[in-house]
Amino acid sequence: MNLINKISVLLFAIVGVNTAYSQQEPLYSQYYNNFTLLNPAYAGTHDFFTVTSSVRSQWVNEPESPRTGSLSFHGGLGNNIGFGLSAVFDKVYVLSETHLYADVSYAIKTSEKSMLSFGLKGGGSFVNVDLLSLGITDDVLFSENINDFKPNIGAGAFFYTNQFYISLSALNLLGNKFYDRSDGLITSATDNMIIYLSSGYNFKLNEYLSVKPSFLTRYTKGAPWSTDVSLAVLFNKQIELGVSHRLGDSFAGLFQVRIKDNIRLGYSYESYLSNASPYNSGSHEISVAFDLGKTEAKRNKRKPPFYWDGN
Repeated sequence: MNLINKISVLLFAIVGVNTAYSQQEPLYSQYYNNFTLLNPAYAGTHDFFTVTSSVRSQWVNEPESPRTGSLSFHGGLGNNIGFGLSAVFDKVYVLSETHLYADVSYAIKTSEKSMLSFGLKGGGSFVNVDLLSLGITDDVLFSENINDFKPNIGAGAFFYTNQFYISLSALNLLGNKFYDRSDGLITSATDNMIIYLSSGYNFKLNEYLSVKPSFLTRYTKGAPWSTDVSLAVLFNKQIELGVSHRLGDSFAGLFQVRIKDNIRLGYSYESYLSNASPYNSGSHEISVAFDLGKTEAKRNKRKPPFYWDGN
């Protein structure tokens, strides 16, 4: 990669990613499989604990393309209190970010079949820009790496029944600014607040077949609205096939299988539509979820949203 290309990708990594959708909150095709990353109020929506891990590779076959990994853990602590932990790892060329957060939530029973949960998220982000790896020795701007840590908070609300949910959350409330300005050049990026709105419904057609439409809309200052519309079909409470469309940007095929009652494996492939982007080779995403301590008694005590549980 020549010098001009290195600088171009660097500028994209530092400024473009944070401005467009913020790498702090990556885009996921399977957003419904790791919902605590989007809304802290989802933590503890059931009394057992769930561990979810996912890996996403964007723009396949492009050198130095984005890679994202996440690990989350959440469950109910009793007395309608939920707790969760999450870690997200991002890498785009020389830019690496690690985001560590804790979630706490409290749920109110609004009727015999519905709950309303409120949640707070707190933590921070470690940022590293490996400028020395570029090998640019004659420019002071590239003479040392950038390392930074910024705390941040988020909040959300989550209303659900055993068939329906609606979610509203706001992350990056502190609006941190990363990097610096030097000699009139913009070398900074602001981690603007992100607002998420999502909803979904599970139409149970019969004992063996369910249809699950959903959407996720996100907004952040300085970037266009982004909306995912998804439709999945669940067969025999075990195999799920679906499609998702990010309006004006991409299509994704979705697959999920329940290997055992407490283990789910998911995969998606996303293909991009935009002719303006040179990165259109598609993205792969794999997720796996484990339910710990899941028993029929616990499930019935505080039943998870039917949209996710599939029971």
